[in-house]
Amino acid sequence: MVTSDPTNRRDTPADQYQVRYGGLWGRIFHLILAEEKRTVGITILRMFATMVAWSYDKVTTVRNILFDSGILRVHQVSCPVISVGNLAVGGTGKTPMVIWLARFLLEEGWRVGIVSRGYKGEETKKVLVVSDGRDILADSDFSGDEPQLLARRLPGIPVLCSTKRALAVEAAAEQFRCEVVILDDGFQHRFVARNLDIVMLDSRYPFGDGFLLPRGILREQTTALTRAQVLVLSRFDGSKEAEQSLKDLIGQWPDKTVVTARHRVTRLFKATTQRELPLSSVKNKRLAAFAGIGRPDDFFRTVRDLGADLVHTTALPDHHPLTVDLLASLAEEASAKQPELWLTTEKDWVRLPRDLPDGMELMILAVEIDLDGDSSLLKAVVQESLGTSKDSRQQE
Repeated sequence: MVTSDPTNRRDTPADQYQVRYGGLWGRIFHLILAEEKRTVGITILRMFATMVAWSYDKVTTVRNILFDSGILRVHQVSCPVISVGNLAVGGTGKTPMVIWLARFLLEEGWRVGIVSRGYKGEETKKVLVVSDGRDILADSDFSGDEPQLLARRLPGIPVLCSTKRALAVEAAAEQFRCEVVILDDGFQHRFVARNLDIVMLDSRYPFGDGFLLPRGILREQTTALTRAQVLVLSRFDGSKEAEQSLKDLIGQWPDKTVVTARHRVTRLFKATTQRELPLSSVKNKRLAAFAGIGRPDDFFRTVRDLGADLVHTTALPDHHPLTVDLLASLAEEASAKQPELWLTTEKDWVRLPRDLPDGMELMILAVEIDLDGDSSLLKAVVQESLGTSKDSRQQE
């Protein structure tokens, strides 16, 4: 557990590692990435991490060569697939992007399905139906956070999980008659053929710190972006830093469609009743907040931007289990600050226990992605990628 002071600093890749993994591993990764720390022991630790990263790079390179040469088989599934993924670990906005994309396709008249591997859900090689489009059939203990949130946010759209995602895509097409499937976190999962690859990049540091895991936060070398067609710079705030990232990205990848996106707060609701309240309800209120997501400081910053007096924050490891005892402990830690309300994220909401500690009034802040003026551009690219499939569908 990491309790942070309510300041307006921006979290770094080192901070992301500490909250993503928590405990001993989180502290070790934080030491590896925190460049200001330069003791002999940390230098040796970084050298070891660099060697592991070098080996990891060779493994991913060979794997990609095997896919490119056809030695590793790419499954040609029976319906169009759009992948939303990222190059670096941590919260880049994949889930809000999947929600935006699913809603757009639904509005266009497509029967949409979503396939995810899940995270820390019940590991299975079979297909887990999280939602059939009408009812939610599995909780977050089995599905993981993101699939559960997608199921709650997207009624009418089946959500399936499997470690064998080609199997899940076929199940979506056959069992639920889906005409297009969105592959959540699918950029590195090359076993499934896709019509379009959308990659999310954080505008503040699109390529992390330039190092691969575990020396840095990159899953692959930046050359992997040759496989993508669309690059989305998320959390784009118009700052000089973000504008420079945009300029560099366009210059480096002139053949890609590059769009910018920002996160926008859409609603506030009670955790227990889901009753919505105006966003102004938190203005000037003394609030405490906790978050077990990839980049919790972004969430805390969003709360402050609403005008709240954020007196206590707790960053939990990503996907951290939430129990009544843990919530009671958080409330005890914050009691001296006398918060009037508690806030957390939607991803934490799906992991909440059935009952909350006495006296904890917990609110959920919902965030969506806003593509600003680039919405039409991305829609056109998506439509073009599905053009042939749509024509054949209309002839049926």
